[in-house]
Amino acid sequence: PSIAQAIAKGLCNGSSDYRSKSLPVHEFTSPPFPKAPNASKCKHKVTSVAGHVFSVDFPSQYQSWDAVDPAELFHAPVVKKPCKGSVVKHLQDEARGVNFIVLWMDCDREGENINFEVLDCCMHLMSGGGGATHYDRVYRAHFSAINPSDIIKAYQSLGKPDKNQSLSVDARQELDLKVGVAFSRFQTRFFQGRYGDLDSAVLSYGPCQTPTLGFVVQRHVQIETFKPEPYWVLDLAVLKQGRICRATWESGRSFNQNKVNSLVIKCREADPPCKARVTSVVSKDKKQGRPTPMNTVALLKACSKALGIGPHAAMQTAERLYLSGYLSYPRTESTAYPKSFDIAGTLRQQAGDNRWGSYVRDLLSEGHNKSKGGVDMGDHPPITPCRAAGPHELSGDMGRIYDLVVRHFIASVSHDAVWRSTRVKLELDTLGDQGKFTISGKKLSSPGFLAIVLYKQYGDEAGDSNDGEDDEEERELPDFTEGEEIPLFTSSSGSSRVAVAPGVPTWATLDVKERMTTPPTHLTESELISLMEKHGIGTDASIPTHIENILKRNYSELIPGRKLCPSKLGLVLAQGYHLIDDSLVLPKIRSDIEGECNKIAKGLADKCEVIKKAIDIFEGKFDFFVKNINKMDILFGSSFSQLQDIGTPFTRCGLTRRYLMYINGPPPRLYNKYTETVYPLPAGGVIKQWTGRKCSAPDCNFELCLYSVGAPPRTFPLCPYCFNHPQKEWGKIPGEDEFSNEVPEDSVDREDEAKERKFRRLGGRSLILECPHPDGHPLIEDLTVSPDPDSDGVLILDPHFGPKWRLCSTRDPTIVHLPKEVHKVTILDRTEDVLGCHYMQIEFDAEKSPLEDGKVKYTSCFPTDDLMQNLVRVHRGSERLNASGRGRGGRGGRGGRGGRGGRGKRGGKGGRRGY
Repeated sequence: PSIAQAIAKGLCNGSSDYRSKSLPVHEFTSPPFPKAPNASKCKHKVTSVAGHVFSVDFPSQYQSWDAVDPAELFHAPVVKKPCKGSVVKHLQDEARGVNFIVLWMDCDREGENINFEVLDCCMHLMSGGGGATHYDRVYRAHFSAINPSDIIKAYQSLGKPDKNQSLSVDARQELDLKVGVAFSRFQTRFFQGRYGDLDSAVLSYGPCQTPTLGFVVQRHVQIETFKPEPYWVLDLAVLKQGRICRATWESGRSFNQNKVNSLVIKCREADPPCKARVTSVVSKDKKQGRPTPMNTVALLKACSKALGIGPHAAMQTAERLYLSGYLSYPRTESTAYPKSFDIAGTLRQQAGDNRWGSYVRDLLSEGHNKSKGGVDMGDHPPITPCRAAGPHELSGDMGRIYDLVVRHFIASVSHDAVWRSTRVKLELDTLGDQGKFTISGKKLSSPGFLAIVLYKQYGDEAGDSNDGEDDEEERELPDFTEGEEIPLFTSSSGSSRVAVAPGVPTWATLDVKERMTTPPTHLTESELISLMEKHGIGTDASIPTHIENILKRNYSELIPGRKLCPSKLGLVLAQGYHLIDDSLVLPKIRSDIEGECNKIAKGLADKCEVIKKAIDIFEGKFDFFVKNINKMDILFGSSFSQLQDIGTPFTRCGLTRRYLMYINGPPPRLYNKYTETVYPLPAGGVIKQWTGRKCSAPDCNFELCLYSVGAPPRTFPLCPYCFNHPQKEWGKIPGEDEFSNEVPEDSVDREDEAKERKFRRLGGRSLILECPHPDGHPLIEDLTVSPDPDSDGVLILDPHFGPKWRLCSTRDPTIVHLPKEVHKVTILDRTEDVLGCHYMQIEFDAEKSPLEDGKVKYTSCFPTDDLMQNLVRVHRGSERLNASGRGRGGRGGRGGRGGRGGRGKRGGKGGRRGY
């Protein structure tokens, strides 16, 4: 919607009608349409979509995890399902009867794919009837920024949508769906229920995700298998002009200690005494090249390395800056500015900023430089600022990334930095070729672009290094003269301490240093991005998603330094793939597929042929994987605990009458070791046994548990089976959003939705701080005595059934305490005609009965019973288990001392609150 608003604003010059809808519509009559120059007036309607209009999925008959063999999915048809039906209807309503369609999607492959999704909805509704015949009246705008000048420019040079790019996306989506779902379903079903401490509910496989994990695991294995070894080097230290300079031994290092020691001894015993002779002194200027213009990969690497912002968050933030008009389109492969790009104009936008304005003004007066090298891929220009933003206009990550991009852009058209580099070569003649050393240093003589990029924080992305100056330490060396001889001091004892002769201004020491080889470190996000780009894993747009997926699915974790370390699960999965078929985790096959999709995008390959070839390859690999899955199971068995080994008998299964084993988790669940069935349980409360009581739902017969949540705790009955198989007629499903509460009518879809719900709950995503069953469940209906006036729930009798009798709200942390004089409460079958809640039969202690004539039994319909409502005490607690329970309505809360309806201003002592 924000892009649509910017386009409308850029075209209409500020005067447009606005229809407020979920996807707003802007209407205006100017400017004239360039493809209809003879039209006297042209009405424009500008609206938007939110991402893809359709998603690729299998038809309903392939949705069941249990009924469909995963191998069938390789040849199953795929269908495009509306992501939101309302978007399709909206597009069709607005497109009906139009003469022209102009598409303004992002100028990349995904954008082209969305273009054709929109046309599938709209083209047949254009004026004149028909469908594809109207393609000559469909146009595509190409733009990289959403400022008015770029929008007008794009409008005046409309092109056509690129079908080949759209087909390449269709091919990739179909392959990812079939391959990913087939492998994921099989390995999830195989391992689900076998092990109790897996960190992920769904063991997903992805053609890009898994090679990404493979890079992380490969580096981890290198670290774990690394064996440190000692090595020795000659250390020559030169003291001159009050400064000590350490020289680098050109022979590198030696793993033979005796060999290095013998060299020192040879120098010590030399006659005449050994000296270090300066053989050459070379000083020259070296340029450090300015950075190339910034593409997506460079942005992601710089954000991770310099700003500590992960790729996924960096991409989201850059997109927000683009949508707000601050940056150009952030998904680009180009590293060279096109010839038409206005570098000077973009610089002038930044000339007034007090952070870099002075530098920019000087650069404009001196003349900016050309950008260095790079390639213009023709999709979008490199990432650049589109308008100025004051120092306090943007905050948080948006401000930091904007700052980074602006500085990089300015640096890319600045002058190179110049270093004064000095290299001094020395020789110990006594040692021959093994006695050569080098002292090097450099100092900055002209900062150039380094004055703007905050290079010390910017890391390797600040600019390219030339001639190996990164090996040189930034320091100023004392003056050395070619042919100069420096005395070498050694002690006869071989001690590293040196006796310095008075009056000698320059001297050197030679010693042996022992060091250890060190393993590589875990991959940083920046290094992983480089590997993915090098091997063709994902696109510049999808790389952040693949990295985010291996983190989100607990295959890897982020450790200090923004490094990625594989989890135990990720390690076992990757090693299992290597054992069975290492091509499943190595990048080559995926890289080849990306290459074929690139050919489709360029019109050099047929989509159907590419899909068929790739499917044949992966189908063969899947068959081999299935036959050899036991190799991976061996790794799982040695790394994770089997469910039957860690559970404790808890409650009986209603299907087999066998005891279910309780797995504490996280996440908590029950496990039937005889059928290998798993029943996830709600998280966020305490689960207790409730021996002997069975579920009253038809055909269930599972033994019940108790689920306590909040402070003070509210307790509810819990049926493990019904919790995982809720029925539509029971009402809203606790702990799930509105969309997931839609229980499908079709039995196959309902089964699949139940499976998906099970996976969500196995993954620990079932935090439930209320009654775990809908209010229409028979268990809850049997205990319901009143609606809850403070929520959409009901009041039920606490299933502890005394001695402290109380009512609990199913949807609110409210407890209604019955009088202490109550001895027993029985829920009657009789229900109130209008409210549908049960009557209670209440028995009081004979000596403390509040009833007239000493009666002890009393039948109550609680919502309309004045007597009982004046006797109860209402307490508003907390949803949290560890809370004090003194929130709203607690002691001294709303309702004063004693809570709502207690002894306080609102309701007075025992006051009624409408119960």
